[in-house]
This record gives sequence, C-alpha cells and structure tokens, in this order.
Amino acid sequence: MTVAAGSEVRGMKREETLLNLICLATAGGFLALVLYNLFAAGSIITTDGLFMIVVPMVLALPFLLVPLGKVLSGRLEKRALKSGKAPGQVGGGSSSTPTGAPALKSAPALTDTRGRAMPPDVNRLMAEMKAPRTTDK
Repeated sequence: MTVAAGSEVRGMKREETLLNLICLATAGGFLALVLYNLFAAGSIITTDGLFMIVVPMVLALPFLLVPLGKVLSGRLEKRALKSGKAPGQVGGGSSSTPTGAPALKSAPALTDTRGRAMPPDVNRLMAEMKAPRTTDK
C-alpha cells in the first residue's frame, strides 16, 4: 500500500514539474514576443505597438501564476514549520474534523435503488442533515 502511495506521489510531483515547465515556457514565449516587438517595431507608442505589448503580457500573466502559486505555497509551508505550527494536512489516519468539534454519529449505511452501498461522503452529508440544529440566541 505504501509503495503504491509513494509512486503516486512521485507521479504527481512529475506532473506538477511538467506543468510548471510548460507554463514557464509559454509565458517565456509571450514575453519573448514582447521583447521582439520592442526591438523590431520602430515606434512602440502607437496603437499597434501598445496592443502587441499589452496583449502578450496579459496572456503571460496566468501562465506565470501557476508556478508562482506553487513557490508561494512552499514558502508559506516553510514559514509555518519554522514557527512551530504544522500545516494542516488531511491524510490517511487523520480526521478532517477539528479536535474541538463534536463528531457526528455515523448514520446507517444508505443504499441506492439497486441495493448498492452509497459512498461514505453521502452518508456523512445525510447524517449532517439529520443532526439537530442548535441556535445561539
């Protein structure tokens, strides 16, 4: 089980790296187009010159946001580890409910019209809907 999980994590890491490389290459292409326009165009203060600067820059921005988000989340995680706060992760063996929140009683296993068991998240949602509501007034 852990070997399969480890290979899945490595596969996800490769996919993220490939996505970041593709995004950086695409954004680099748009920025190269802007640089080419700056040097090749005679006057950049024209409608065409400004269009050829602004449009590729706007198109490059979303492609730069993907790797930037990854870098930013890594730095925030390192900062949280330095300050002693472990980042909140939900994984195997940990509960997604806060420690102070009361746990809901598990509902009986629901079945669909063919008699198959419903997924656990559907059971949890049904238990939440059936739970009595408390009002703080």
